[in-house]
Amino acid sequence: MNTTSSASTESGRSPAPSAAHSATRSATTSPTARLRAWYGARAPRERRLLALAAAVVLGGSLIALAEHLVAERERLARSLPAARLAYLGMEQDSLGLAALRERPAPAATPPAALPDSIRAAASARAIEVEVEARMVGDRVEVDGRSTLPALIDWLAALHAEQRLRPSRLELQPVGSDGRARFDAVFEVSGR
Repeated sequence: MNTTSSASTESGRSPAPSAAHSATRSATTSPTARLRAWYGARAPRERRLLALAAAVVLGGSLIALAEHLVAERERLARSLPAARLAYLGMEQDSLGLAALRERPAPAATPPAALPDSIRAAASARAIEVEVEARMVGDRVEVDGRSTLPALIDWLAALHAEQRLRPSRLELQPVGSDGRARFDAVFEVSGR
């Protein structure tokens, strides 16, 4: 024993650095090689149990993946008809919009006839125009009473048919008959 230790001391090397070198070499090997070495060091019975456990985990993962794919396919099968209906509805809307763009704008009502036209549109919607619609410069002022849904319909009709937009609209609280009092001013210029 003395001769080997004295020989290693005389050469200037000790056995410890070679052990450190082998540890460094095993740290630089690939994880797969280390896993194979670890697996090879197991007893045969332990290797069979590890292989069985890996097969169970892999099988469970495949079953979970298959169930997820089936559920997603069913969800897509249910949502596809609704998406098709929405698409067809959008196509119909685009065709209607194109038809509206192609339709010529309605002829402008002469300013002198606007009060009568506004009153006629109001009476067609059961809106009581208490004070005559009157022209004041380039504006038309209207006072009346109406239910809110009829008033909104009337305002939309005036905009669509005569290109009038209210520049001012004042509403007073609804009375016991369900009608609100309103004062509206429509701008005539820029139609």
